[in-house]
Amino acid sequence: MPVESFAEFQTKIQRLYHQGEYAEAYRLANEIVARFPDQAPLVNYWRICMAARLGKHQQALELLGQLIENGFWYGETLLRKSPSLSSLQGDSLFEKLVERSLRQQQLDQQQLYPLLTLRTQGGCQDDEHPCPLLIGLHANGSNAQASIDFWKAAASAGWLVGVPQSSQAMWKDAYTWSDLEMARQEIEGHISLLQRQYAADQERLVFAGHSMGGELAIWLALNGVFEARGFVALAPIGSYMDEPESWQPFVDNAAGRKLKGYLIYGEQDPSILPENLHALARMLFEADIPCEIDLLADAGHDYHPAYTAALLRGIQYVIS
Repeated sequence: MPVESFAEFQTKIQRLYHQGEYAEAYRLANEIVARFPDQAPLVNYWRICMAARLGKHQQALELLGQLIENGFWYGETLLRKSPSLSSLQGDSLFEKLVERSLRQQQLDQQQLYPLLTLRTQGGCQDDEHPCPLLIGLHANGSNAQASIDFWKAAASAGWLVGVPQSSQAMWKDAYTWSDLEMARQEIEGHISLLQRQYAADQERLVFAGHSMGGELAIWLALNGVFEARGFVALAPIGSYMDEPESWQPFVDNAAGRKLKGYLIYGEQDPSILPENLHALARMLFEADIPCEIDLLADAGHDYHPAYTAALLRGIQYVIS
């Protein structure tokens, strides 16, 4: 049966990898790379890894070199820590390519704003009428600028919106929140900056996020470091969402605080397990933390206009 979608392709590649069938995974990645240009960074990473696993070091290095020559880069952590690339460590050409990749990463990151701020023109300047504050968190494998469509409606509705840019690099234009403590520290600094520069209502702070940014939004609201009103999680995925019972210590910690949650997902999103969302909502309800689930009939995982109205419903629910 032919692979029809990237999700199916990804599942097949991962299965072949875990079964040790590197040659077939390499063949399939080479065959399919042109079909999904938007996923080229990930597919090319697989091609490099499978070539290295097969001892095809020259092919792996040539592909990595071509990508870097064309202005692309992979994060140093990915190149250094990936088990599939262990056989390349210490190779003189590989080390030079890692250095070039790191230089390009540093140049790119100098152009990134660590925090994007959205508000109405001239808004959020009156200390007597402060704006509610929304922190919008991009997905893993994405970036702040790419997530703007999710959050801009909140700014139009009178919110001060901060959209942090994670510093944890995967590859060009793709960043992650994998280190939660590092993410918390960065976001804490951003919130402090926003509260100094604008009239932000500290009693109406809401965390929102898409995909793994949604999981982070839940984590930030529940862990008690911030005096937040709650969270709005759009299509939340991640290790905690995969095992809802892992939220229990955080839910227990949050019990008794004035919090609300709002979970949003698309009916066309294959990455979401609705039963896991309902399990989390039940846990929150049992801890006297109200939580609503908003199902969007036509939406998938990525941005869809239905998410705009759902976000506005969610933030209003959380602060009401």
